Amino acid sequence: MRRRPDATERLRAVQASRSSRALIESLDDPSPEVARAAVRRIEEIDGPGAADALRARLLTADLSLVADIAKALRRIGDGRAVDLAIAGLTGEPYTRRLAAARALGALADARATFMLRIALQDAVAGVRVAALDALAQIGPATDEAGACARLLSDPNPQVRVAAVRAVARIASQPGNLLSSLAQDSDRSVRLEVAQHVATLTDPAASLLLNDPDLRVREAAARAGGMRQVGALAVLLIDDLGVDVRRAAASALGGLGDPRIAEVLVPGIEDPDAVVRAAVLRALVGLVMRGGAVRRLRHELASNRPERRRASVYALAHLEALEAAEDVRRLVDDPDPDVRLALIHAAGSLAPDPEALVRHLREDRDAAVRGSAEVWLLRRPV
Repeated sequence: MRRRPDATERLRAVQASRSSRALIESLDDPSPEVARAAVRRIEEIDGPGAADALRARLLTADLSLVADIAKALRRIGDGRAVDLAIAGLTGEPYTRRLAAARALGALADARATFMLRIALQDAVAGVRVAALDALAQIGPATDEAGACARLLSDPNPQVRVAAVRAVARIASQPGNLLSSLAQDSDRSVRLEVAQHVATLTDPAASLLLNDPDLRVREAAARAGGMRQVGALAVLLIDDLGVDVRRAAASALGGLGDPRIAEVLVPGIEDPDAVVRAAVLRALVGLVMRGGAVRRLRHELASNRPERRRASVYALAHLEALEAAEDVRRLVDDPDPDVRLALIHAAGSLAPDPEALVRHLREDRDAAVRGSAEVWLLRRPV
């Protein structure tokens, strides 16, 4: 009995094939990767001549392949695919309607708008989702924001998620429409709305930035805008989630206003190295490296030892030798942790790190002396 070629062998055969008939048969391959390769290969070989064969499979192919076929038909300029898909929106079984809506999303032709609006009322949730996504792909030209917004209250959460995507894409002012979902009972809906937090009303944005779900807070923090600067500053310092604090730092840095550097600085004390790195990247992005160094040198004189210590490490990360004089003054700092930081950062901040560490080898604190001894033993000869 002959062994059936595996998926890798079938893929290679499709990629090398010049037989339209064999490629059409490969559209039914159980491997989506092989079937997609067949679509691409048919398009390459036959161009517009492939339209009939591809169109014949548009509404009957595996659902994962429909968009690929539709995009190929669009590229080769087929003029009949849109009409076929529009007609399919009223077909049976429901998988035909689902395929038609997905195809129209890929074809993105405004002629389909009217029938897609009707499909928003389909009894099958999956069809409603696909119709929403298709309208979103067609874009603001559809003027169907109101019809899509009505599905923000759909009983199916996946439909509400798709409605959020569509409203955000189509509506001229989506925030007022989306704000009502900030307290949606379904996490996936809140997660989708959180990606548009900068457009929401202040109460809705606050709800998402303080959502009990970490991933929702992270998404909201990542999408925060100027109106959320205060809330992002609080998240950066107080949120228990490392990913949330990192997202807050990145969002603050991305706002482009140098004045925001002031609220970023406390983040250099974060216990997580990834968050501290995000804070430094944000600082440099806002005020350039020179501005970040100047700000951190100022923090070396802070009343808080934690801030002085964190500033030493941050300057070391930036290899700010221009701060050497300010750093050198900390050898007499009253806090031993600050003096320990000098030892750890000596190679990046001191013109003569060995001299600095030898001085600290005589420190009054045993831990500082011990760390200095270890540093000197390990230094390159």
